[in-house]
Amino acid sequence: MQYQAISADGHINEPPNLWVDNLPDKFKDRGPHVIETPKTKGHAWMMEGQSRPSVMGFSSFYFKSSKRYDRATLIENFKNIKDRGIRYEDLFPGSYDAKARVEEMTEGKTDAEVIFNGVGTVWNGIKLMKDKELSLACYKVYNDWMAEFQAYNPERLICNATLPTTGIDECIDELHRVADLGLRTVQLEAYPSGNFNEPSPEDDRFWAAAVELEMPINVHQQFFFPAGDLGSNLTAEGVPEREKRAKSLGIDIAAGEFTRILSNMITTGVFERFPTLKFIGTESYAGWVPYYLERFDESVKRNRKDWKLPLLPSEYFHRNALVVYIIDEIGLAERYDVGIKNIMWGPDFPHSTSSWPVDYELGLEFLKRAGATPSEIERIMWRNAADLYKMPYDEPAAITVAA
Repeated sequence: MQYQAISADGHINEPPNLWVDNLPDKFKDRGPHVIETPKTKGHAWMMEGQSRPSVMGFSSFYFKSSKRYDRATLIENFKNIKDRGIRYEDLFPGSYDAKARVEEMTEGKTDAEVIFNGVGTVWNGIKLMKDKELSLACYKVYNDWMAEFQAYNPERLICNATLPTTGIDECIDELHRVADLGLRTVQLEAYPSGNFNEPSPEDDRFWAAAVELEMPINVHQQFFFPAGDLGSNLTAEGVPEREKRAKSLGIDIAAGEFTRILSNMITTGVFERFPTLKFIGTESYAGWVPYYLERFDESVKRNRKDWKLPLLPSEYFHRNALVVYIIDEIGLAERYDVGIKNIMWGPDFPHSTSSWPVDYELGLEFLKRAGATPSEIERIMWRNAADLYKMPYDEPAAITVAA
């Protein structure tokens, strides 16, 4: 088996009846379900304890490009969202049907895909549930479905489990359970203890389990997405409104950004204690990495007496972390400082940042434009992902430009 493209970032949209059909009977009426009202302008998620619906929006939206940067069609589709909202019948079936997803991948010239949850929408409500037993049941229903989705074609579908935010014991138990189900990677929506703001010493039990299972750990962009009860209008006035709501719940949204999480992982010595742990910032891009590492290293060198770890921050990053980009010309131009083995390509299909079905051609073009060699193209477009997620492949007899 040889590849030309493995996407390290794709998404589903959770089926509207997923939890209604699969939660234990005592939770069915309390779990996530889809509603539609004049105010939601389309489908939205609601559940127990949630006062504001989480509408289906850009995280659930995509279209078929007829060419690279098909912005005219995109703008027209955005107008439709504003006027009538998003409904499940608007989505391509590969959002929630594995057979259709493989067909869409084939049309997009993508050999395999790492698949994440639907991001905002339903997940904030699940994470903020006061009934932790109900919340945990919701995570398990979703992860069972992810295992079924992957089982349709495990050679092409690499599905992430979403780990619960209900406490360290539940997080570790679910990590082991999804590994037994055959899932090859997991994504965190908080630190393993369930804290959204900062790591805890008890998290080490989780990192140890992840290392033992050889399970890569993903953070998709950040821990928290502003939707539903944390949502606000996309205006200057809406930003402090969102942050005020979050603080009332004890959540610092900025603390959940990947750069802050990565800093915490390095400075608290997680990568020193667990040198083989693989930690991925998906859709975090790469262009920021060289300056971030330069400043981090410089700060350590200037204050060496306060730095108790044997390696520099950049050394931990290059050994333990990877980042995933969509379109990032700066990151590709600086690829040697980021690290060729620390970058993966992922067009974010089916979100609006994707240019499906021409994502592969676009990804290849940007690498060539950056002057990437055939072996660098091969590594960024598929080999790093194949190695990370243990996808077997034959060594090419000769590396081609399309590798």
